[in-house]
Amino acid sequence: MKGLLVLFLVAGGTLPLLAADCVKVLGAQKADAASLERVEDAWNEAFIRGNTDYLECLLVPDFVTVTPHGRRDRAWELEHARQNRGSTAPIPHFSGTVFQIDGSTGIAKLYKPGSADGQHPATQLADVFTFQDGEWRAVYSQHTFVEGK
Repeated sequence: MKGLLVLFLVAGGTLPLLAADCVKVLGAQKADAASLERVEDAWNEAFIRGNTDYLECLLVPDFVTVTPHGRRDRAWELEHARQNRGSTAPIPHFSGTVFQIDGSTGIAKLYKPGSADGQHPATQLADVFTFQDGEWRAVYSQHTFVEGK
């Protein structure tokens, strides 16, 4: 019984440490469009560079993304980011992202034109966030191909 109590106290004591680490990892944020823009850019960079520490803090446990290729969860996002560790690929930047804030909900909407070689179709993206405990957290992402563009 003492062993269980010690295990519970040790495990329970790490939760505040994890939360504190996420504050450091995610950085100072406000419930505004400027903070949400920084988070969106950091998410993109974290995925391309394989920074799973950032993604583990950013993505809520039941995060889901829906793409033309199917539904993907938090584990998929983390695994595919992990495969990018050490990547020096350029970080793509797309202008025209619209950030909408409504209370504790934030949405980043972006249109990505198709590639000139036709390998990547034009895509409309929307990332949905919630502002919890002073941090933006990613809840849902939608990627939809746009026909004829």
